[in-house]
Amino acid sequence: MIAGRYELQQLLGQGGMGEVWAARDSVMQRLVAVKLLQAHLGTTEGEELFFREARTAGALSHPGIVTVHDLGRDGDGTLYLVMENVPGQNLGVVLEQGLPLVGDVLAWTAQVADALYAAHTVRIVHRDLKPANLMLTPAGSVKILDFGIARYVSTRTMASRVIGTVAYMPPERLLGKVGDVRGDLYALGCVLYELLTGRTPFGDLDTPALMYAHVNTPPAPPSSHRPGLSPYLDALLAELLAKMPGDRPASAANVRDRLHQLPASSPPGSPPAPRAEPGHRNGGTVTGGLRPPPDWAAMAKPSHQPWTHITGGRVGTTPAVVDGTIYISSGDKGVYALDAATSTPRWTHTTSSGFWARFAEYVFSSPAVVDGTIYIGSTDKKVYALDAATSTPRWTHTTGSAVYSSPAVVDGTVYIGSTDFEVYALDAATGTPRWTHTTGDQIRSSPAVVDGTIYIGSNDNKVYALNAATGVPRWTHTTGGKVRSSPAVVDGTVYIGSDDKKVYALEAATGRGSAS
Repeated sequence: MIAGRYELQQLLGQGGMGEVWAARDSVMQRLVAVKLLQAHLGTTEGEELFFREARTAGALSHPGIVTVHDLGRDGDGTLYLVMENVPGQNLGVVLEQGLPLVGDVLAWTAQVADALYAAHTVRIVHRDLKPANLMLTPAGSVKILDFGIARYVSTRTMASRVIGTVAYMPPERLLGKVGDVRGDLYALGCVLYELLTGRTPFGDLDTPALMYAHVNTPPAPPSSHRPGLSPYLDALLAELLAKMPGDRPASAANVRDRLHQLPASSPPGSPPAPRAEPGHRNGGTVTGGLRPPPDWAAMAKPSHQPWTHITGGRVGTTPAVVDGTIYISSGDKGVYALDAATSTPRWTHTTSSGFWARFAEYVFSSPAVVDGTIYIGSTDKKVYALDAATSTPRWTHTTGSAVYSSPAVVDGTVYIGSTDFEVYALDAATGTPRWTHTTGDQIRSSPAVVDGTIYIGSNDNKVYALNAATGVPRWTHTTGGKVRSSPAVVDGTVYIGSDDKKVYALEAATGRGSAS
């Protein structure tokens, strides 16, 4: 009996996270599914994130998403999640029985895309989409399981950004980036590919080879494994499985609509599927795998024409391009959202910058866009979180001085520096400070956050490595000049420049290093 209420009856499945049981709710007198998450898997911070995200997922109301009834902690410390008991089989089990009809696959995938769109609209990302998390009911509808839980798991270890099921994992997460809703679209592409062909895009490789393939190798078109598939279906898969998030479809709704319109098979006279060409060279880089179907993808993507958009001030910042929209700031105090294909303004947002705005032309903050929110600093001493679709403010946080630093958003936290000498860690959902750390001078450097550590430079001639959870210094390294450069962290090394005309390569773990 869990929580004195849920009587466990039959073990339905188990894995690294815990167990799923069919159970009886003795209060409501109904059958439910209870997921037990082992207490030793979570940190205190991770458990708080689990509760917050599970409540958010529980607020979703969509026929394609399993309803969350309850969550809590049992007396022995076990976290539990109570969901509706959905009859049927998950799509992993369905695949074991043979390849489904193509028409059924398209209908199921369109249902999943519609459910994902509902979740993405309220900034919820699944992060572990796979056939085992998709339940096919006897009525032929598909429901998504486990919203919110993958995010909880991703906080547990320093290698958080590679937690999940590698066969369905987007390249950006394998490269250590947090990613956004477009990661779900990549995973959906992997699922669609497997449902159509009976194999994942890169087959039965071992884990290191599979990770490499996700990042570097274009998959063969599905029609090469199942002849007769529509070339437009091949083209959609080529987009969903694009290595760069910006090359994927604009939204899950776009995928849903295209699936509804796709023919299941190739019409007579259609072009043949492209074949594998070992060592294909693309732009001077050997991809080492299969030629992608560029002609078919071109049929499904609109052509982009060159354009110019005039703002009211100098533009010296780096843009962010997400879901077909380019976000950029300008010295006119404005933040712009422009259609990436046409430059048509989607919205502009004016910050309330005061006196210091006149000096913002060159050093204004560049935006970060994560899970439907744009984060940006301003010379009016504020950090803004704006709805990426409408520019409606979600929150603002006031610092002690102008903010030239660009934010880094990792695992639900916004990290940013200010000229008030402070490094800030803010809750991404509310703007509430998690911690601040005081340096010896102004901060114009932008942070990099890798494996639980934030790296940032300061005008006090130092590079700082701070614990991302607490702000406690791990180390500092003194250079010969102001450090206004933003660090890059690759393979355990921090690379950063200084006003002393030197570039430094420092050990990420210790800060030891030299300059050249």
